[in-house]
Amino acid sequence: MKLAILVSALCSLAFIGAVSCAEMAANETELDEMELNETEMNRTTFIFIQEGTGGTFVKDESGNYTLTITGVVPYTIYFSDRPERVGGFAPMDKFLDGFCFGAIDPPNAAVMLREGENESDVVVAELTSPQFDETNSTLTYTAKVLDDYTFNSDWSHIISKADDAIPEAFGNVSIVIDDCPDSFVGCDKSWDEGCGRIKTGCCWHTWDFTCEACHNDEYYVNKCIEKVTIQPCSRNH
Repeated sequence: MKLAILVSALCSLAFIGAVSCAEMAANETELDEMELNETEMNRTTFIFIQEGTGGTFVKDESGNYTLTITGVVPYTIYFSDRPERVGGFAPMDKFLDGFCFGAIDPPNAAVMLREGENESDVVVAELTSPQFDETNSTLTYTAKVLDDYTFNSDWSHIISKADDAIPEAFGNVSIVIDDCPDSFVGCDKSWDEGCGRIKTGCCWHTWDFTCEACHNDEYYVNKCIEKVTIQPCSRNH
């Protein structure tokens, strides 16, 4: 849901659209580079886990893969990093709708593949374009396999197992997805003229299973005013 908030600034009138991080990521093509504040840097981070009984990696012409998980559990487990103690279950369809799988800053994920009784292999990839078929218990992503990556969450014990080999088919699998990616809010001079954007951390909301901008509307209104004061509005589309 979009909220239009009127603010007074040097550029006459400015509006800020406060929407979910998933919607922001889907509708824009670039991010303004602004430092996240201390609150956003120190926010509670979450890990998200999806599980299935098998699957495949199928390479396409772009060099990316279609990752298909079969026998998928119809919910996503979430839990916070220490020192917080927050955890729960999100229905798969609600999680996929509320999380940020946009092409701008997609989440990193560790695809953990079971090999034998006590061994596992890990493929690290960016995940986009999720599709969940509840009837057939399948989940698909577009996966871009990564050689160079960082994570918001503390995954050192998992990532140490990462391997360059990409199996075409595999058995039991767990997908461990990183915390909500950063996104932005837009500052507008009018309903159809922008004044720029503000980068923001996004936080996982357990009550509605969404990634949302971490601060309230008043915070972003003030940041828009500050941005406009420093850099007068001009049409940037």
